[in-house]
Amino acid sequence: MQLSKQQIEQFETDGYVIVPAVFTQAEIQRMKEESDRILELCINSTLALGEHNARLDVRNRGGQMNVRKVQPVNDVSEYLEEVSLDERLLGPMRQLMDGNEPMLMEEKLNYKQLLKQKIDFTHFNTGGRSHEDFFPLHHDWGYYRREGYPKSIISSALTIDDSDMDNGPLRVVPGSHKGDFPTIDPDPASNNGRVDESLFGESERIPLVFPAGSVMFFHSMLLHDSVENHSGRPRRIMIYSHYPSNHKAAEDQRNCALRDQAREQEARYKEKLAKHEFSNQFHAKSEYGLPLEAAP
Repeated sequence: MQLSKQQIEQFETDGYVIVPAVFTQAEIQRMKEESDRILELCINSTLALGEHNARLDVRNRGGQMNVRKVQPVNDVSEYLEEVSLDERLLGPMRQLMDGNEPMLMEEKLNYKQLLKQKIDFTHFNTGGRSHEDFFPLHHDWGYYRREGYPKSIISSALTIDDSDMDNGPLRVVPGSHKGDFPTIDPDPASNNGRVDESLFGESERIPLVFPAGSVMFFHSMLLHDSVENHSGRPRRIMIYSHYPSNHKAAEDQRNCALRDQAREQEARYKEKLAKHEFSNQFHAKSEYGLPLEAAP
């Protein structure tokens, strides 16, 4: 897949471009199944061990589990790892990076999902974070700069569910990637990409509504946020972020520590399953009113 001249010009002007219908319905269905399986792994391992799975970003909203994101994911999903290498993503990024090869920096699955099943929250440590599932106004490079990554990073946001006005859509400030908006904490080591909310009013933040299987390519300096999901439906978006090959970085530099911690936790969880010391309590099918399969 190649971007047209007009699409490239839009990216340069606005800091993002949306390409609809990139992935097929069959591919989207497989991503949904992988999303459910990964969520089951993260929640059940947390419940089994009584400690927060390192991948899981969860908030407590009135006693319900509110899953914001899981990061990283490629090491627990061969299919999502394949997607990160798909030419439908890499080809356009190669164009936008002036021919440099896109190198994967991180991958995360944003769920924006308020779960229906009651979960015991005493095992979850949200680090004092708020219960809200919205993402504040920020640019991604504010988080990436701590590891010395360049501003030229481009992310691809792949919609697994339809994104609509009810389920907490992404909102962007077109053209903001050209500005130099300071973060609330200017310390490069702070891992903070948030900017002053008063810089842009609600009318300047454009909600992005696009169907499942679409891809948005966006610049790391583009200001964006998202509002709460009140739909009762998930709003899953798979986000891959790549840096150009003319920047040299260690492999998996950004997510290596999280990945190693989560793998160790999941190994202990699977050992408990094998010894029949724990049985899975969270089932994705129950979220959608589907009957569980009979145990073999």
